[in-house]
Amino acid sequence: MLVLLVVAILVGGALQRVTGMGFGLVAGPFIVLIVGPLEGVLFVNLAGAIASTLILGRVVRDVDWRRYAWLASTSVLTTVPAALLLRDASAAALEITVGAVVVAAMTLAVVTSRLRAGGRHPLRPDARWPLVVTGTASGFGSVAAGIGGPPLAIYSVLSGWDPRRFAATAQPYFATNALAALAAKLVLADAAFPAFAGWQWAVVLGAIVVGLVIGDLVAPRVSAVAMRRGLIVLAYVGGLATLARGLTELS
Repeated sequence: MLVLLVVAILVGGALQRVTGMGFGLVAGPFIVLIVGPLEGVLFVNLAGAIASTLILGRVVRDVDWRRYAWLASTSVLTTVPAALLLRDASAAALEITVGAVVVAAMTLAVVTSRLRAGGRHPLRPDARWPLVVTGTASGFGSVAAGIGGPPLAIYSVLSGWDPRRFAATAQPYFATNALAALAAKLVLADAAFPAFAGWQWAVVLGAIVVGLVIGDLVAPRVSAVAMRRGLIVLAYVGGLATLARGLTELS
């Protein structure tokens, strides 16, 4: 189990460094599948916050702080009602939620990405209401499934956000979003971290750093198209596997 968990963290951490997102989206479903829905989502929040904070030091100059402020504030305001709503949810229901969110969000991202290919961007970069909607959806997804990235990816495509600026701005946002979701669940939903031994915590947290280092090495050698395709495939596999497990337990 620990080996599988480390592999999921390494892949998610590398993708987070290369594309700006991917830890919760790719590693999240596998972590939930391995650890369990309640402890897994909480662990994804913690690990995602650590990964984003470490990356931020490398990309801070490219952060769009105005968009960050709108996204982060609406996301944080969503965490408390979302945690209260999900407090009594069953393990099977949370697993189904994790899987369904990933599959649906990635499908939307794939469909909407065609807009960028056609040069059309229906959302104005200076419009505030899309940022509010995006932050709200992302905050709920982070609490429910440890996955707050897909709404941002869709907004980025629809608004024509520069990929480098998006990847940089996503880091402080994901860190803020994950810490808010983590705190809300610890206080309001009686959640708990996985019962790892001390050495196991050292291994999985070290895997986050190693994953980011791998991302640093891989980024110059892999095209953005190849990384995006790999991200989609891994997200679908993890989401469908988690969804299937939840449906099996529910029946």
